[in-house]
Amino acid sequence: MSVLPVILNFSDDFFGNDPFVGFSLAPREHWLTQRRRPHINCERRRRCMERENSKTCVKKNPENGGFEMSLDVKQFKPEEISVKTVNNHIIVEAKHEEREDENSFVSRHFVRRYALPKDCNVQDVASSLSADGLLTVTAPPATKALEERVIQIQQTPAATQSEDEKTMS
Repeated sequence: MSVLPVILNFSDDFFGNDPFVGFSLAPREHWLTQRRRPHINCERRRRCMERENSKTCVKKNPENGGFEMSLDVKQFKPEEISVKTVNNHIIVEAKHEEREDENSFVSRHFVRRYALPKDCNVQDVASSLSADGLLTVTAPPATKALEERVIQIQQTPAATQSEDEKTMS
């Protein structure tokens, strides 16, 4: 029996896989099977990345050019969440105070920082929290200055009387 399959796979992630799968194969067969199916060894990493990406969704709205970000915060109460802008960034922070259980305590805290696109208005950032714990932060696009605008002239009565009208009265 050869230990070569084990030595070749020290860097592989075996979580959820059979640790003795390589012992039944000849060393060359094991190497060939690993090269044909490289996605099998990284299944756990792919699932973790997928899970993280599903919790946060950041996008720039193509229809109006604004910024929109959604974040799952259902483990936190509304008073434990804060959203603020610093320079050209949105900072979302949530913190649980420590709560004691029978034999342990629970504490949660996270801070996420998102860079706003340069064409977004930082002063008009708004946030909303849905009943199912989805925090949505939006920033409208900055209003563009109009190059030319025609202004109508309104005619009003004279503010002062002319000299002819003064002498007649």
